[in-house]
Amino acid sequence: MNWRLRCTFIIVLLCMIPLPTGASLTDSENGGILYFSCDSDEDCQLTPTPIGEEVISGSVQANPLMTESVAIEFEMSPGQTELAVLPEVIDELFIDLRVQGDAVGIYTPEMEVKLIIGMSVTTLESDASGIPTSGTETGHRWVDEPLNLDKGRLLWPGDVVRARIVFTVDRPSTWELHLRGSSYINLDIDWSENVAAKDVDEPTSALQPKSTSLEDVHYGALVGDEKDCWSFNVESNEIIRILIQWEDVPLELQQSNGVHRLRTSGGQQVATPDIITKAEGDEVLTNYRWRALNPGDYVFCLNGQTERFQPYIWSGVYAVESSGPTDASEFEGKVEYQSQFFDFSTGEEGNLEPQSGIFLFPMVGFLVFFLAQFYKTSTLQRTRMFVFVPAIVLLFLSGVVSPLWTMADETQSKSEWSLDQLLEERVQQLWDVSSPVTPEATMIEHVGATFGIRNGESLNLWIEIDSTYERNDGRWQLQPAGIDEIRIDQLVFNQIAEASNGRIVDGLDEQIVQFSIIATRALLLDLMILEALLVTDEEPSNSVYHIETAMIDTSSFGSISSPTWATRPAGIDDNSWKRLQTSLYPERITVTLCDCALDLLDLQVDYSNQFDADDSPTFGALRASSEIVPNAGLVAFVSVLVCLAVVVSEENRRRKAKKLAEAYAPKDSIWTSLF
Repeated sequence: MNWRLRCTFIIVLLCMIPLPTGASLTDSENGGILYFSCDSDEDCQLTPTPIGEEVISGSVQANPLMTESVAIEFEMSPGQTELAVLPEVIDELFIDLRVQGDAVGIYTPEMEVKLIIGMSVTTLESDASGIPTSGTETGHRWVDEPLNLDKGRLLWPGDVVRARIVFTVDRPSTWELHLRGSSYINLDIDWSENVAAKDVDEPTSALQPKSTSLEDVHYGALVGDEKDCWSFNVESNEIIRILIQWEDVPLELQQSNGVHRLRTSGGQQVATPDIITKAEGDEVLTNYRWRALNPGDYVFCLNGQTERFQPYIWSGVYAVESSGPTDASEFEGKVEYQSQFFDFSTGEEGNLEPQSGIFLFPMVGFLVFFLAQFYKTSTLQRTRMFVFVPAIVLLFLSGVVSPLWTMADETQSKSEWSLDQLLEERVQQLWDVSSPVTPEATMIEHVGATFGIRNGESLNLWIEIDSTYERNDGRWQLQPAGIDEIRIDQLVFNQIAEASNGRIVDGLDEQIVQFSIIATRALLLDLMILEALLVTDEEPSNSVYHIETAMIDTSSFGSISSPTWATRPAGIDDNSWKRLQTSLYPERITVTLCDCALDLLDLQVDYSNQFDADDSPTFGALRASSEIVPNAGLVAFVSVLVCLAVVVSEENRRRKAKKLAEAYAPKDSIWTSLF
């Protein structure tokens, strides 16, 4: 009986010992919370559960002339085991430090916290407060502080996660750091993955492919630049397809969705297949198709890239068809941007024309005529000085100077881009960053930036407006000229052709496939948000508008694999921008790329039904071409009428005076000669 009690007691004690659970930062519930824990003053860790001492403490003998700093370091234990994407901000960091001065009671010392997460280092500071605390919260708290992601947002297995706390005291004090749940850090991890658990295809290699059947379902992951290869037998066939479904991962981790090689068992490469890559939402499906392969043994390899990771599922089928475009005949042949995907019109529409110089000539003619009349002798000096002269001045300003000023302002300046130039610069930018050698942080920054304009850069855009309509919220929607004729596919393929000039491309390489999908999605979303911003409070009168604004950082939208709208105009507040992001983003975007005899692109969009007229924010950076005189045309017309009225009145008075003189004087009278 005694040995049973002893065993039970030992088991209970073992259960009470805190076992080291996985401390990895993960996207699971509470997977981003780490607690500051210490087994002793010299042995401290960041742990997923509160363990160790309740409090560690110490005493310092300092004074204002000789301050003393106390440093405590916490390293995550156990180490990072999953691949994770770090958030942009720290949700919350709380250090429950209580310092008791000899005379003033509990006070708040100066503190610095360094968070070392992977390659990034974030420094947080808190100023000292000499005011004693009583009945209020002690300690140091940071909420929604930016996390330094200059070295990238990826945390790889084995990367260090460490926090170093340094606080400085300037008086004799006793300090206590409260632990076991009192001090913690909370990070909202959007995505994480257990790399080892996904990499179930091993061992496979180009020299030792894994034997399988073509029609089996294969699970695995491409980790880094490894090659995953399988050998199988191909029967007599008309069409063979290999379908690869790539799991959704962050953009900077995506492996090449381009050509992965099929060769005979003897090492001879087979003909390049037709390749259709379909990106639907966050899912990517690659479809390889070969026609009439010779029966025999083949080896199929998936080729990875350095510092990339993406799980996959693949299977081969014989002569199978699937929904959506699967060959060149099912593609429409062009991808045009669908403008006016939202319609808030009240029915009142208008067309706008640029300022025409043809009206300057009659205005100049009237001005010369009226100036000639001004030098004639007048019988009404007051009318001339207080009516005729001001009318001539207004005519000159509104009929000549203002049109010339407007025409000059309508001209595109060297610092401005037209819409076509903006799109061309955008695809060039996306091509550059889609290179496999581009650092991950650089790729995310450029792809996610609205219009490709990053934080601190300026957007200077010259837009010609073709038409406008009144919206049901009383504002006016502007419609840029030619926006409904923008060929997204031409922009993409022209960039590929330009970049590939002078070198032979056998099929779509790793960069081309990723670029085509990224660029198509980015151009669509940039044009959508531009249209949503082209709203004015007053009815437009000019056909040329300018956008001049600085762009600043904001929270990106979309998914971790396709971030977008991560910068916003400085004049739009963050809440208004987030409201626009949420309501405008489409329900689904499907991009399909066909590497066929003729490269083709297909785009299908399910637009959001949540976007409302009130979601368009006030955009102060949007301005029409300026006029010196408001409503210059109307002012010029009225000025001409006033001047004509004065001239006609003056001429009538002259005629009446002449007739009156002729009636009272001989024909050869001096008065007759005078008139």
